[in-house]
Amino acid sequence: MRLESRRAFRKDLHLEGMIFLNEQEQSITIRNLSITGLLVELDQLKGGEIDIKDIFNSLQSSTLVDIFIPSMRLAGEMEVIRADIKKDKILIALEFKSVSYDVEDFIYRRKMYRKKMPGSGRILLNGAYYLFTAINVSVEGLMIQLNETITGDVLNTTVSFEFEKLEMNGEARIVWIEHPQPEKTLMGLNYVHLEKAKLSAIPRFENRYA
Repeated sequence: MRLESRRAFRKDLHLEGMIFLNEQEQSITIRNLSITGLLVELDQLKGGEIDIKDIFNSLQSSTLVDIFIPSMRLAGEMEVIRADIKKDKILIALEFKSVSYDVEDFIYRRKMYRKKMPGSGRILLNGAYYLFTAINVSVEGLMIQLNETITGDVLNTTVSFEFEKLEMNGEARIVWIEHPQPEKTLMGLNYVHLEKAKLSAIPRFENRYA
């Protein structure tokens, strides 16, 4: 009698993708896929030279990394479970944490990847400061939530803002606004001018395989 393995079934693949490590986008090849994660191989030719020490150094502050697999329309955060060298290849085992399968191909229409990055900040709107929590961030703008209802015609208004997590401050334009719940406001902001920002911490993941 054959016992069923507890290990998740893995499907062998050979797909191209991107991983964001050490504030750099690296090309990867997906070797296999399961319901819990991926096994990927770093592509040294396409992604530039990187060794196992670089990987461990980049994981000192956090084991979470961003990935993008265009052919699967899969993007989001994964956790590095292990990294090994096998026959001069760097293999990384990843576990799904916060990823999305975009059936509407939304990441392509947005052009730039949006990184989930909760953090606090404030905007100056109509002469008053409002505190916000960031939902996600890209190199072009950010999505924020305010714990109060913003009324009036503020669409396309340029506001001053500060976002502590990326040491960011400058001006942005309100490109959309929604009220998902009473006393809640969601806003989409596009940067107009940045005085200071640590944008190197955000991947672009432009569609290189289109």
